[in-house]
Amino acid sequence: MVPLPLRDWQKDALELWREAGKRGIVEVVTGGGKTIFALSCIREIELGTTLVIVPTVALLDQWWEEAAGFFDISLNDINIVTASGRIRPGTINLVVLNTAAKLELAQRKLPYFLIVDECHKAASQKFRSALDGEPVATLGLSATPERPYDEGLNDVLIPKIGPIIYRYTYKDALRDKVIVPFDLKNVVFELEPHRQAEYEKLTKAVGRAIARNGLDDDRTIVLLLRRARLVNLSMNRIRLALRLVLAHKGSRTIVFHEDIEACDVIQEVLTEARIRSGVYHSKMKIRQRAETLLAYRKGEIDVLITCRALDEGFNVPETEVGIIAASTATRRQRIQRLGRVLRPVAGKDRAVIYSLVATEPEIKRLRQEEVDLENVAEVTWGRA
Repeated sequence: MVPLPLRDWQKDALELWREAGKRGIVEVVTGGGKTIFALSCIREIELGTTLVIVPTVALLDQWWEEAAGFFDISLNDINIVTASGRIRPGTINLVVLNTAAKLELAQRKLPYFLIVDECHKAASQKFRSALDGEPVATLGLSATPERPYDEGLNDVLIPKIGPIIYRYTYKDALRDKVIVPFDLKNVVFELEPHRQAEYEKLTKAVGRAIARNGLDDDRTIVLLLRRARLVNLSMNRIRLALRLVLAHKGSRTIVFHEDIEACDVIQEVLTEARIRSGVYHSKMKIRQRAETLLAYRKGEIDVLITCRALDEGFNVPETEVGIIAASTATRRQRIQRLGRVLRPVAGKDRAVIYSLVATEPEIKRLRQEEVDLENVAEVTWGRA
């Protein structure tokens, strides 16, 4: 093994995890160093068999690389569990959540240490079977273990993994220089008149549907999705995102959006303007996606436009500017996206993140965030 110096928070959390019987959830802001902390916990377990559950292939790749480097072993010494594969005793086993939920319990009869990265996802009805078994030690990791729409934390995660034993916040990370100082620039713009009229019409329909059928009814959800897409595809939103990219020409920039069509439009316009840019979304071929990410990592392109796909497991600390052109209502996604931009690197003194908003719910969420991040981030408001 190659011992690595731990940050103070990692030492404190490690001691609390020991005191809790090597069980529990650690809440760490994105970019805080949770993977290194988890690898340090693996070093504490003498039995040698570890099962690490991650939500995505991208995050699995990150774990694979970091675990090999931490323990000074080859990639082949770490087992990747596939749908047809098995847990290998005496080593680190990495598995994507969807596959873990389908593993036979018989595979988990041997003593093992269970680590669940982004553990909030494992509390869903679809994936909670991934937590079945009787591990000798457990560790959950998440920036946001609480689930906004159900009691998954209390009903699933705490019984299976343990309570939240440590929290490491943005304020802590800024104090420790784990993230760079940052500015949040919230830009309010107006929807096109026809979109505004349709938005108001759909909002009334949503209110009636919730009163009649409840929030989780399919008819209510369809209306909510229609309203979200209407707002996200605003040409005013796209134009504003483009203006901000041009204002930061030459800076390493990520543009986050919720719609593939909008991402493609932004990419086409930037290409016409001879801005070195690339797009990344789920409808692209795997090789295309990999080539785009590699080009951004190497600095061959300055702007990366993405549709949700890079919210987790993506680390290019050279990114200086984030433009959240469109987003969902989830706090979790917001934290993940901020984390993509706030990681430190030599020569990077500060980061700036723009959020483009047009509706009252969007503005209300950012007003609450402004309160939560008081004395942490410089928050300003402007109008397009």
